[in-house]
Amino acid sequence: MVCPRFKTKDDVYCYSLAKALYYVVSPVTVGFYSPWGRCTDLLLNKIETYLCLESLKKEQDEVTRTRQRIRKCNGKDLIKLIFLMIFYHPVITEKHKERENIHFIFIRFSAWEYAGSDHLWAGLVTTLCDDIENHFGLIPISVYRAVSRKTKIIDAPLKQEWVSKKFLCLPLWTVTILVILIDIGVGALFIVYGFPLGDPIGNMLAIAESVGAAVIGISAVGILREVIATITNTIITQKSVVQKKMNRTDMSSQLGFMSDVKHEVQIITQYLQLMEIFQRQKIKVVLEITNLDSCMPEKVVGVLNAMNILLSDPSAPFISILAVDPGIIVECIESSRLMKGMANNGYQFLNRIITLPFCIPKMDSDAKCFLMKKIIEGPRKMKRETEEANGTESLLAVSDEKEQLLQPQSTYNNDLGVQDFPLNVRCCGELGQPSNFSADNGPKTKTLIHDTFKYLFDLNMEGYITDNVVHIKRIVNTLTIMIRLMIRKVPRTKIRPHKVTEWVLLATQWPCRLSWILQCIEDEQQKRGLDQTDAAAESSIYAQTFLWDVFQKSLEELDAIKTSLTQLLELDGDPEIFHKLLNKNLTVADANVFLPFTVNLDQSIKRQMELLRGSNGMWEAKKSQRLNMLSLLNMSVDEVCKEMSKLGFQEENLQLYRQKIRDNNLNGKALVYSDNNEIRHLLCMGLGDWTLFSVYFLGVLPPPPAAPITVPAFGQQESQTFGIGSNDNILKRRSTLNYIPRSMCAPLP
Repeated sequence: MVCPRFKTKDDVYCYSLAKALYYVVSPVTVGFYSPWGRCTDLLLNKIETYLCLESLKKEQDEVTRTRQRIRKCNGKDLIKLIFLMIFYHPVITEKHKERENIHFIFIRFSAWEYAGSDHLWAGLVTTLCDDIENHFGLIPISVYRAVSRKTKIIDAPLKQEWVSKKFLCLPLWTVTILVILIDIGVGALFIVYGFPLGDPIGNMLAIAESVGAAVIGISAVGILREVIATITNTIITQKSVVQKKMNRTDMSSQLGFMSDVKHEVQIITQYLQLMEIFQRQKIKVVLEITNLDSCMPEKVVGVLNAMNILLSDPSAPFISILAVDPGIIVECIESSRLMKGMANNGYQFLNRIITLPFCIPKMDSDAKCFLMKKIIEGPRKMKRETEEANGTESLLAVSDEKEQLLQPQSTYNNDLGVQDFPLNVRCCGELGQPSNFSADNGPKTKTLIHDTFKYLFDLNMEGYITDNVVHIKRIVNTLTIMIRLMIRKVPRTKIRPHKVTEWVLLATQWPCRLSWILQCIEDEQQKRGLDQTDAAAESSIYAQTFLWDVFQKSLEELDAIKTSLTQLLELDGDPEIFHKLLNKNLTVADANVFLPFTVNLDQSIKRQMELLRGSNGMWEAKKSQRLNMLSLLNMSVDEVCKEMSKLGFQEENLQLYRQKIRDNNLNGKALVYSDNNEIRHLLCMGLGDWTLFSVYFLGVLPPPPAAPITVPAFGQQESQTFGIGSNDNILKRRSTLNYIPRSMCAPLP
């Protein structure tokens, strides 16, 4: 087979896996590991395509070698199939084992669709039954279920592929013909002679007719039973039967449910073996399990057990592809109450099930460009087709112009056939004047949107774009919305498409860190606005500050409260790429311009930053005479000594405390990261001085006084005891609310 021309690295990996799956011995379970958002469905579609191409080639080679066509399940072949099912046993010969042409049946099971069922794994089996019935037709499998108890799959070194069923040492089809002839003969005798009695000849004819009628009756009962079973299987499918048993709640039915499902899987396996011999090709079922990492832990364990138990028959022609995020699946296994004591290590449990692990690599730049091009061009192609149908030629010309701008400038540049996109532009806003201008002498909306898309293909943007398909779609869609929002308020000539693209990337891939920077900017601007001396000049200087400088200045404060932001920080991407993108690039002025139009940044994240920094408690902090963490972290030793004079210490004690602070180099950082007891011991402070110092510098409030405990009077002990217990609980809650952790020294609102 000629190796196909690949467009991306994903095509190479999918092709390699498809080649391996074609020749692998079934059953096999493939762990198709990929992180969330890696577009698993698209990769599975590619694997299906390559398997079908390989199957088509092998089928042509087999037809050329044996000069026997591949049978189908319609027309004359359907009649022959039913005849063979009824009267013959299929034989797995050596000739059949040597066949290399394989027909694949692809079944995609989305676990999320059955997440509400009590038996998610049973939905896997019902999907398997239903899809196989739809693939071969309802009549063949209904007939096979009716005759399956009398049909055996023979594995023997024979030459013929079909062996006749026997009845009284005679072929079943011969016995059937004899019964039909007897029926015809008896019917003819009855028509000609009736039912004569009274003479020897008449008695002999009556006996013959009676025997023939008995034979007819017995054969008719057998035939009628098989016909009724076939009609029943046609009307009531096996999927309906499994679902009916699955919905029953009594314990006896549940105990036999697993056995019934196993029996159904065995029938499907035998039916596929029969169809292999009839169609003169091997058949394998590719069961693709997706969205399992979106289900509850108990559901996940149930599906894994189904794969391990039901689909592990040595003769089962199943290839199970488990397309999941392994990190999520492992956590589900370890947290499931059904696996306590059995799978404390989720990775080991997963390794016992998976036969072939296959980890999807990170998306390279060519794959990202190819995917972004498909996402960008998708709606345009649909729009162009609609316009062609309506005959709007003028609009079509504009669409074609946009299409030409996105066309690759050269052909494939390597052995894999990866296309080159126009990636030789660093700043789209500096290309010169666009071809299309609006009434205000600025570029039109479509030109701005196109320039932002074009900047995504810049070589310098290669490392900033994630390989998460969901994030890429968000970036593309957000760029369109943000440009359309900005043109209503911002002059078109001042919109820089490359900066808009970088801002959208920041908000999509680093929402936590960007929210922290925005909160720091807001707090600083509020502080500068309160100070009326040279406020305008200072604000102008601060607007030119780079966002990375703002982040770096507040990094120590962020590190001090990072335990409260663990879940939010997990939303962010690589910190090194964040530094590379932000360093010497966007400024505070850019942030102020883009923030009102940023639709892809969750404002609730910034709200949590606001609460942690205590920005809305600024006046309460001044009223309670306490320092916030940012001010304390930036203090030197001399500044700490200067602040000591505000606490009202006695002069001799104040000089002693200042000397100890200078001797031990207790600057703001040392006070934040040191233990409170060690600081008190070092300064040798009394209770009163220490209370003033700890409240002002360390943000620690003294605990509330304990509630008085009264001795209950006789006869009221029970009620008073409950009352004291309630007061104790309230007191504990008050103590918890008044205590401020060291990591949150800034006053909370």
